[in-house]
Amino acid sequence: MIYEILKSSWTFFQRLFKRLMSFLSDLFGGLFQALFNLLKTLLRPLFILVAMVLYLVYKIAELAWLLIQVFYMIGKIAVAFVKGIFVTLAGFTYSGNEADTGTWSPIIKNVATGLDGFQVDKIAYVLLFLIWFMTAWGVIRIIGSFQNAE
Repeated sequence: MIYEILKSSWTFFQRLFKRLMSFLSDLFGGLFQALFNLLKTLLRPLFILVAMVLYLVYKIAELAWLLIQVFYMIGKIAVAFVKGIFVTLAGFTYSGNEADTGTWSPIIKNVATGLDGFQVDKIAYVLLFLIWFMTAWGVIRIIGSFQNAE
């Protein structure tokens, strides 16, 4: 008999606690969901503004990276151009021994020795420089005339 009373009272308190917790859970769950929806609705313009600012920063960084690449390539071209001019001008200096100028040296040497009798061998070197310069200028103009290939 005592067992039955204790068992039924335990079942009563167990069910009471379960219903009370279920009620509190539904109450606070609905309250917090409503609060979350309200905050989400109120803060949506702020989130959109933050997203726009971050997108702007991303695009500025992308543009900066593109400009760095362009200036780097322009620098490489300028260094190559100046190096080419100095190498060409350094070839005009006289040294007591033969200069090693690569695969074109026998042809230029033959032209220079052929023009030596007329004393215009230095003009051949100047003409070589002008040919090199005009070729580089033509290549730059051809590359510059290409349309944007994206």
